[in-house]
Amino acid sequence: MAIVNYARWGGEHNRLGADGGTFAAALAAVRRWGGVLEHPAKSMAFAAHELATPGRPWWQATLDGGWVCEVWQSAYGHRAAKATWLYYCGDAPPFPLRWEKPAGTHQIGFHDQRGKAANKPTLNKREANATPIAFRDDLIRLALNSSR
Repeated sequence: MAIVNYARWGGEHNRLGADGGTFAAALAAVRRWGGVLEHPAKSMAFAAHELATPGRPWWQATLDGGWVCEVWQSAYGHRAAKATWLYYCGDAPPFPLRWEKPAGTHQIGFHDQRGKAANKPTLNKREANATPIAFRDDLIRLALNSSR
């Protein structure tokens, strides 16, 4: 969202890559100690850090020994179709997640770019940003499963 936020609001803090090194630090930690990194789907951070782009709704092995996938949080009960990319590293392979892609009953943001007829009720910021409990639990299980 950095490009959109910068175009809309400006400010150096909204520039692409202006995260103060937090993504790089999180990536280094997952690679060193094992675990899982969650990031919004279609994030430019994956390409910027040379991570494979998830292209299928299941785990894909990466050249660096990790795994990537795309998960829809709506499969875990989020009311919007919220796509998320995961990067996993661990001694054990990751277990399967919920690979369904429910459409969701609500949307994040003000309008659907496909036209007014496609609009759904908009979630407030808190609910839009929330992680479903079942998804949180699977992320924790992945981290525990990854012990290095």
